[in-house]
Amino acid sequence: MEQPLRYIIMGESSNLKWSQHAWFTKFSCLLTTFNFSSYVVDLTILTKKTKGSLVIFAVYIDDIFMIGSDDADIHYIKAHLQQHLSICDLGTLRYFLGN
Repeated sequence: MEQPLRYIIMGESSNLKWSQHAWFTKFSCLLTTFNFSSYVVDLTILTKKTKGSLVIFAVYIDDIFMIGSDDADIHYIKAHLQQHLSICDLGTLRYFLGN
């Protein structure tokens, strides 16, 4: 019996690539430690609403969009994610094509 293709980790042991499901599970678990909750209709949208601020994380294929009214909270969460996941900041979103 062979391991299903979606669970096979490609690459060298020092540069492992995760399956999409495993990566998203870890990502969403990290955000739940900051009291984020998944949007009921779309699980790839996580929101955190506090008194006076709203922060939204949206995952689209291999990109994460961080939108919110509290810049300090966004920077703090982004730094925490960088400690646990391999992510890079591509700067301010200029264009988004989608439906």
